[in-house]
Amino acid sequence: MKSTTHCIECGQPLSRGVHEFSQQLYGYSLCLKDQCRIAESGATPQVVDLYLALKSRNFPVVLEYYDGFRHVDIALPGKLYIELNGDYEDQRKMRVIADLTHSVYALKKKIPTIIVSNIMLDNPENFAHIIEELSKACRVVLKPSYEFSVACAPPFTAAQLQ
Repeated sequence: MKSTTHCIECGQPLSRGVHEFSQQLYGYSLCLKDQCRIAESGATPQVVDLYLALKSRNFPVVLEYYDGFRHVDIALPGKLYIELNGDYEDQRKMRVIADLTHSVYALKKKIPTIIVSNIMLDNPENFAHIIEELSKACRVVLKPSYEFSVACAPPFTAAQLQ
């Protein structure tokens, strides 16, 4: 019995060759269209690895999401932003200022931002731990919130109880 592999991004069935090539290049099953989209996104390899790991867990994350202010590395649009903080010495100060400005913008919109250091992603054990923690965060923000209003009546008086 033959089983068909599907793209984790769009769900399209994949040929054996495309599946094997994608596994070799990304470690996940992706169609050629989505492989090209990821390659052209401008995302760093660490961002792509993190994105695909979350996508493989069926979270509806978006790579290089534009929120109207700037591009976010990975996002659950309107619910959670995930940014990777690089260790580029030349751009470090400007990146920190940009991250701070964007975090304030996201705070105004009530969207939590999680910043992960690229250095933490180099170790496979750390990577697995980060994926677990980000998965927890994704589940929390995707969980439907039920708000109930409760009106309490004043306690009965002695006369009412008789």
